[in-house]
Amino acid sequence: MIERAIENWLTNTNERNYQAPFCQVLLQQGHRILYVSPHRSLEQGKDIITVDEAGECCAYQLKTGSIDIKKWREISGEIKELIELPVVHPSIDKFKIHKSFLVTNGDITDEVRLQIDQINEDNKRKGRNYSYLNVITGAALLKDFLDAQGDFIPTELADFGLFLKLFLADGTDFLPKEQYFEFLENICFSNVHGAKSHDINAVSSSIILSAYSLNPYQLKGNHFALFEAWTSLAACILRYALKAGMKEKDWIESYNIAMTEAIRDLSSLKEEMLTRTDFLEGDWRGDGAILYKIRGTIVLGALACLEMHQHTENKGYPKDSRVLDLIMKSIDTLFFWGDSAFPFLLEIIQYLEICGEQRTAALILGKFFLAIVEKRGSEKEVGFPNIYYSAGDVLEALIGMEGKRLDLTEFRGCSYVLGPMIAMLARRNQRKVLEENWRKITYIQLNEFRSDNVEDIFTWRVKEGVNYSEFPKMTQSRAELKKDASCLDKVPNLYRKHLSLLRFFILVCPHRATNVVITLLDS
Repeated sequence: MIERAIENWLTNTNERNYQAPFCQVLLQQGHRILYVSPHRSLEQGKDIITVDEAGECCAYQLKTGSIDIKKWREISGEIKELIELPVVHPSIDKFKIHKSFLVTNGDITDEVRLQIDQINEDNKRKGRNYSYLNVITGAALLKDFLDAQGDFIPTELADFGLFLKLFLADGTDFLPKEQYFEFLENICFSNVHGAKSHDINAVSSSIILSAYSLNPYQLKGNHFALFEAWTSLAACILRYALKAGMKEKDWIESYNIAMTEAIRDLSSLKEEMLTRTDFLEGDWRGDGAILYKIRGTIVLGALACLEMHQHTENKGYPKDSRVLDLIMKSIDTLFFWGDSAFPFLLEIIQYLEICGEQRTAALILGKFFLAIVEKRGSEKEVGFPNIYYSAGDVLEALIGMEGKRLDLTEFRGCSYVLGPMIAMLARRNQRKVLEENWRKITYIQLNEFRSDNVEDIFTWRVKEGVNYSEFPKMTQSRAELKKDASCLDKVPNLYRKHLSLLRFFILVCPHRATNVVITLLDS
C-alpha cells in the first residue's frame, strides 16, 4: 500500500518537488552535494552538482514526465549546456570532464534514447571534450527512493493513518503541525537507537518520507505550509542528532537539505506575493475581514523573516525595496489574533528597523503592546488567546465552526508574550510607554514554558519542563530592566549556532518564542 502511494506521488510530482529526496538518495550513495538550484537551473543546465565516492564531479538536470522527441527538442539547449559547459565551482577542476545525468520521473522514448546514444558516440568519435550523457528514469528513481526509505515506513495502523491524513490533506489549508510532528517522531525519530547505522538511516529516510507526505501542498503550491514542514523537519533532525550523540558529518547534509527547502519555499512565497496586488485567496466572496488580516500578517511576517535571514547570513545582501514597499503599504493589514501572532510581528518590526523605518516599527510594537496590556490587565475586557492557539484555531473559533469555541475571559490577567515585548521596549529605550503603563503591567502574570533539555526547544510537544510564571516587580529600575533585557549570558550555544533555524522555527511553533530566544534574535 505505501509503495503504491509513493509510486503515485513520484508519477504526479514535478522536478521541484522530487529534488530534495533525490539529493538525499545521492547522499546515501556516497555523494557530497556542492550545489542545488534554488529556483531554476542557474548553473548552466545543472540543477544539482555533486562529487561521488570516486571523487568525480557529477551534474544532474531534473525533468518532469516522459520525454518524447518533441520534448527532447524543447530541452536540447539545456542538455547541450549540461554536457558541453564545464562545472564552475571553487572545489572543482573545470578542465576535467564531469559526469552528466538527465533525470526524469517519467520514461524516455526509444527515439530519444537513440539520439542520446548517437550524441555520445559522435562526441567520442570526434574527440570532443564533452561529458557523456547518462539517463535516470522514473522506474530507477522509484527503486532508489524505496531502497533509501529502508525500514522507516508506517507499519502500525495509527501511523499509517497519520500518513494518509497528510498525504490526502487539503493542500490549500494550514499544515496540521501537531500531526506532522507526531508522524515524524513515531516513524523516524521514535527513540534513540544507539546504533550508528540506524540513527543515520533515521535521519536520511525522514527527508524522503516528508517529501511523500507533503504531496498535497506541493501540488497546490502552498509555499507557507511547505516552509513550515521543512523547518519542522530540520528541527526534528537537529534534536534527534543531539539526543543520539551523532557526529555532525552523519546528519548535517540532511539537515541542510531541509533548511534549503524551507528557504526555497519562503523565496517562492516572496516571488508570488510580489506579483500580486492583495492577500486574497480563492473565491473573493468567501474571503476578507479577519481571514484577510490574518493571512496578510502571516505572509508579511514570513517575507520579513526571509529578508532578516538573508541579511544575517549573507554579508552585503541588498535590501529588497519591493518587500519594504509591500510591508509599508500593508501596515493597516497587521492583526494581533493572539500571542501566536507575536513572532510574525517581531520579524516585521526588526525588518523595518534595518531598513531605517524605526518610527513605523516603534508604532507597531507600541500599538500591540498597549492592546495586550489593556485586554490582559482589565477585568472587563476579554483577553487574547494564549500562545498555544494558532491562527487557524482562532479563525475557526471566530467563524463558529462546530466544536471550536474559545472562552476569551480565561485569558485575562496573564500573557506569554508580554515579557518579551517589555524587554523589546527596554532595549529600544521606550521608557515613556513603559512608565505610563507599569502599574497595569504589574497585575499581569508573565508566563513561560521552560524545557529541561536545551534541544527540546526544537519540537512541538515537550514532556520534561516546567510552566513558569511571575508578576513584574511593583517598582522597577530602568537601568536594571534594560540590563536584564540585553543580557545574553543565558543563551545556549546551540541557539547561537542555529540562529536561522530558530528564527524560522518560532513562526512554525510560536510557543517556543521564549524570553531567551527573543533576546537572542532581537539583540
